[in-house]
Order: sequence, then C-alpha cells, then structure tokens
Amino acid sequence: MAMSESSNLGFLIKEDDSGRAFAILSAVLVIGLTFHAYTFFITKEDDIANKYTLPTYSVIFEENDVQNSDSMLIANGETDVFQLSRDIIDASATSMMAQIAFTISYEETSGQIADPCDEVHAHIPPNGLIADWQNTENVLSDSNDNCETMTLVVYVYPGYTGESVEEVGQTEEYWKDMWSNQTYGSGILELEISVETNQAPGSNLIPTVNDDNEEINIQWTVSFFDADVQVMPL
Repeated sequence: MAMSESSNLGFLIKEDDSGRAFAILSAVLVIGLTFHAYTFFITKEDDIANKYTLPTYSVIFEENDVQNSDSMLIANGETDVFQLSRDIIDASATSMMAQIAFTISYEETSGQIADPCDEVHAHIPPNGLIADWQNTENVLSDSNDNCETMTLVVYVYPGYTGESVEEVGQTEEYWKDMWSNQTYGSGILELEISVETNQAPGSNLIPTVNDDNEEINIQWTVSFFDADVQVMPL
C-alpha cells in the first residue's frame, strides 16, 4: 500500500496538468512550516512561563563599620608591618567582611628648620588574607614625600557592592549560603610601611641634629555586612 501511494505521488509530481505538482509541493511546505512554528512558539511559551514561575529572592544587606587608629615610629631605611584580622579587631562571628580601608598620614616631626617631608611607602601584599585580590578597585600601594595622606583599599567579599540584589531560582538557603561565606576575610592582612628620611639643608654641619625616624599614623576601617534573603511574591 505504501509503494502504491508513493508511486501515485511521484506520478502526480511528474504530471504537468493544472499545476498539480506545484500544489502538492506547496502543501508539503506549508505543513512543514506550520509544524516548526508550532514547536517554536510552544517551546517559547514554556520558557516564558518558567521565567515567571521560578522563585525570585530579594537580598538586602545591613552594613556596619569598625574603626580604630594606631601609630608606628619607623626608623630611616626600615620597614615595619601592621597586621589586621578578624581576631585582632574582635569582629562579630556572624558578619561577613566586605572591605578594608587604611588612611595613612604623617608630618615632618624632626623639628629642624626647612626640613622636607620624609618619603613614605605603603604596600599591602596580596596574600595572607583571603580576599577579592583580583578586584580592579583595589588600591594596594602608594607613596609620597610631601606629607600628603594616602589611602589603601582591599575589597574582601567578591561581588559585594552594598546594593540590594535580586536572585532568580534555587532556594532561599542557597542564596543565604552564597552571601555568608566566612572564608572571605579569614587570615591576616599585612600593611607594610617603609620610611626614607630627607635631611634638612645643612644638617650635616650640625652633628647633634638628626632626622632618623618618622611617626606614621594609621587609621583603619573594616566594613562588615549581614545578608537578609526573602522570597518575593509571584
């Protein structure tokens, strides 16, 4: 029976009377296009439906800062290290560490007339503390010899900006875990500070007057956050 129908179809296509072959081919083409269109729109409809049925979560952050200051007397040609960690600052056990900022300042304290500012270099090695070291907003080193204030910044928790976000899919517990990874911020961060003193003109003529150290003031701010995850109504 199948061979008979196939023979008849071939015969009809070969016939050239009244455009019968063209009509058959057109019908086959229309049926094929209709099938593909149906499949496409049904699939897209399912995708759109899934988009609006997947749960959406609102993640809101509550931020708090811990601040303090310290000072270091650093000798000429020497480098001292200032350390900071969760244990050192006695941080909350539940909060995530977001960012660490240092403000480093000094002034010429030798008391010599016309003594220029000393050269101070500050540097944070990208190790020790587990942080977002690849963040392009990090400022890990600076130096000057004009007594200007320097600011260094380390972004600790990847992806954190402080702005609330919406997450789609997964579960509430999944997103809570995403924003409560205390691996970030563990370890010890080290701030290295070096001093090269600049002598006042003619100081070599006065042996009793020396500029052989500098007092460096360090103010630090560590930002922490807690994430609140809530499912949004559909």
